[in-house]
Amino acid sequence: PTPLNEYHEPDLSFITDTTHALAPHIQPGQLVILESTTYPGTTEEVMLPILEKENKRGLKAARGASSSASVQKEFFVAFSPEREDPGNTTVARRDIPKVVGGLNPHAAELAGALYGSIFHRTVPVSSPAAAEMTKLLENIYRCVNIALVNELKMLCLRMGIDIWEVIEAA
Repeated sequence: PTPLNEYHEPDLSFITDTTHALAPHIQPGQLVILESTTYPGTTEEVMLPILEKENKRGLKAARGASSSASVQKEFFVAFSPEREDPGNTTVARRDIPKVVGGLNPHAAELAGALYGSIFHRTVPVSSPAAAEMTKLLENIYRCVNIALVNELKMLCLRMGIDIWEVIEAA
C-alpha cells in the first residue's frame, strides 16, 4: 500500500525519488510506465512534470496523435496498476487481466503490447487516471467485502452459526 507520512497523507517519495533518478536518462520514443498503488492523478500530476522538466533532451510526453517527426521529441507515459489476488494460489499472475492507461492512444498501445507479452489479457482504459481509479475501486471493493464478512462472522458467532458452513453454502 502507499505509505503515509506523519500527517497521514500519501508518501510519494518512492515514486518521486525514482522519477528524479530516471528523468535525465529519458530517450526519444521511450515508454515510461508507473506501476504503483497510488491515488488517481499521480502519474499526470506528480510523475509527468518531473520527467518533462528534468530530462536532458528537453523531451515532452506525447499527448496527442504521434507522428514520426514528433516521436523524435517525445516520450510515452502510461500507468498500469499492480494487480494481485493475495492468498489465491489457484490463479497464475499471467491470468489476471492487466489494466493499462496511456497518456495518449499510442502510449496505451505500447503499454498494452508490453504487458500483452506477459499477461494473457490486457484491459485498456482511456487515461492513466482511469487506470489509477480502477486500482482504487478494486481496493475499496476488497476492503468492503472483508469488513462485511467480518461483521457477518460476529453475527454468526452470537447466533451459534458456523460461518464456514455459510460461506461454503453460498
